[in-house]
Amino acid sequence: MSNSYTTLRSKKTTILLDPDIEQALTLEEHDYVILTHLDFDAVDFLTNYAEQKPVYVSFEFFKLMQKLIKVNLVENIQTKLAILPYNYPVQLGDIQIHALSNDDGLFGSLALMAKGANATVGYCDAFYLHGNHNKRIKTWKKTFRDAHLTTLLLGSRIAPFAKKENQLSENGMQEMLTKFISKNSAAELLTVLLSPWDPERLYRYDKTAKNCHRPIIWNHNYLQLLQAFYPFADFYNAQNLPQDFAQVLVQVEQSRQLNTMPVFLDPALLHPHAINSTGLIYQQPLCALSEAELNEFTDFVGAENIIMKTDKSLEFERQVPAKWQQELLVDL
Repeated sequence: MSNSYTTLRSKKTTILLDPDIEQALTLEEHDYVILTHLDFDAVDFLTNYAEQKPVYVSFEFFKLMQKLIKVNLVENIQTKLAILPYNYPVQLGDIQIHALSNDDGLFGSLALMAKGANATVGYCDAFYLHGNHNKRIKTWKKTFRDAHLTTLLLGSRIAPFAKKENQLSENGMQEMLTKFISKNSAAELLTVLLSPWDPERLYRYDKTAKNCHRPIIWNHNYLQLLQAFYPFADFYNAQNLPQDFAQVLVQVEQSRQLNTMPVFLDPALLHPHAINSTGLIYQQPLCALSEAELNEFTDFVGAENIIMKTDKSLEFERQVPAKWQQELLVDL
C-alpha cells in the first residue's frame, strides 16, 4: 500500500484520494478518483492517468484547469473530469461523499466527508489559516466535529516545520509587492514573476500595483486567464498600455529574464526556476500549522482516530506525529 495517497474502501466501492504521478501507472484496483486540490502533482496525475473512469474535482478546480489549458499554461488532458458539488451529498457506489469548500492557498480545494455502512471519515489534505477564506475552513471544521468522525485524514502540508520558518499570509504578500515598488527607483524597469495557481491572488496583485501607481503589464496568457475570472475588470497588456501611469511593472514568465532587471518574485513561488515546458510556475505549500494550532484543530474535531499521509514533494521537513503515521487504507 502506498504511503502517499489514501484509499477509502467499502464492500462494493474503492475510492482513491489525491493519487500522484508516481502511482499513476501502478494504481490499485479502484472505482473512483477524487482530487481535492490543484497543484503540479494533480496536473501530472491527470496527464498520465490511463483509465477511462471519471476523476472527481470541485467546480473551481474544473474551471481553473479548463482555463489554464485554454491559455496554453497546461497541456491538454484526456482524463474525464466530473464535478463534486459543495454541500450536497453524492453517492459513489455505496459510499456517500459530502464535499465542502476549503482554502489551501491555491484555488478550488475542498475538504470532504465519506460515509459508509461502518464508519464516517473526514479528509482534508491542507488548509491555510492566513488566507482569504477562513470562513470556509471554520464551516467544514464544524461539520467534521458535528459528524463525530471515526477517522480524520490529513496531509502533512499542515504539519509543523521541523525548523522555524516564516509564515506567509495573503495580506503579507501584497505588502511585499508594495515594499518592492517603493524601494526601487521610478526610473527603473521593474518586473514580476507570478504563479497562475490562484487567480484571486493575481487579481489582488493587480489592484495593489495600481494603488502604488505602477500597474502590471500582463502577458497574453495571464491576461486571458484573469479576464476569464474577472471579465468586468480592467487589465493592461502590451496592446492596452495605461495612459495615466508613467511607470509600470512588466510580468515575465521565464527565469532567464530575471538577471537583467529588478524582479518581484511572488513569495508563494516554490522557487523561480520551478517552470515546466509550458511556462507554468509552481507554488510552494503555504499551510504549515504551529504545534499549538494543530493540537487545537484536532481537539476541536474530536475524531476517534487520526491519520496523516506524507507528502513527498515538501521542500521543508515537517514534524508528523509518529502515532498518526498509519496505513492509508480506511475501511468504510
